[in-house]
Amino acid sequence: MMTRRNYGKLDEQVPEIVFALGADRQGKPTITMMTGASAPVEVAFLTPACVTNWPRCTGDGNFGTMWGPTDVQKAKFSLDLTDGAINGEVNPHFSPFSALMEQVDDKLLDFVHNNQLKVLGRKNLAREEVKMLQIRTVRPKYDKGSGVLIGHSVQMSTSKYAWDGMGGKFARTINVCDYTGTVVPNGNVAPGDVVAATCFANQVYTGVGGDKFGIHWSFEDVSVVCQRSKLEVRSSVPIFGTLTYDFASIYDGSTGVMETQFSD
Repeated sequence: MMTRRNYGKLDEQVPEIVFALGADRQGKPTITMMTGASAPVEVAFLTPACVTNWPRCTGDGNFGTMWGPTDVQKAKFSLDLTDGAINGEVNPHFSPFSALMEQVDDKLLDFVHNNQLKVLGRKNLAREEVKMLQIRTVRPKYDKGSGVLIGHSVQMSTSKYAWDGMGGKFARTINVCDYTGTVVPNGNVAPGDVVAATCFANQVYTGVGGDKFGIHWSFEDVSVVCQRSKLEVRSSVPIFGTLTYDFASIYDGSTGVMETQFSD
């Protein structure tokens, strides 16, 4: 199990988030991210309930999947939070959440812009030019065919295996809970479920793909607020009601057309 964190409200943490520049053992620049002016602590908070489309929260995570690793030691649990509709209505909690994450990203952007020579090895870049190198937390989703914007998502991932401090590794598990926070034995998170998660800033990464940078968000627990199977089933598609046909008739599920067609 991972070390338990103190999860607070994101809106209370954002104003006090600060970044600091350091160096690793090879002398490469590192960025630490903390919150709290008097006694800095890591950024950790509870997300709002959102629809998830591609969860991998149990078993071996993304191991063996199309985009996952072929080495189970590199497996990750993953969870995406989207602005998908809930019971046919816009999720009112995603926009405020998205706005707060944008503020966090902007704070990092300003820090990297002011320290671009040390972090990026570049100088005289305008803020917007540095922003083009940033992988933002809230990512747009586009229709592959038309290119039209169809939504937004926040991606989180947690390594399945962690160092045990003695030269080995141990397997983590993600706690899957019901909406009250009670852990569900052998619980599962399915695509389309409405979930909330305990999220924390794992690290600020730099040098990805050359000079890309951003925040790696991880999670420890997932609350299945409402399973996909228990969401409201769509009962009508009003657009069809705007069409009229002389041969239209009420649908009768007992006509047995298929049985007649293939009868002897």
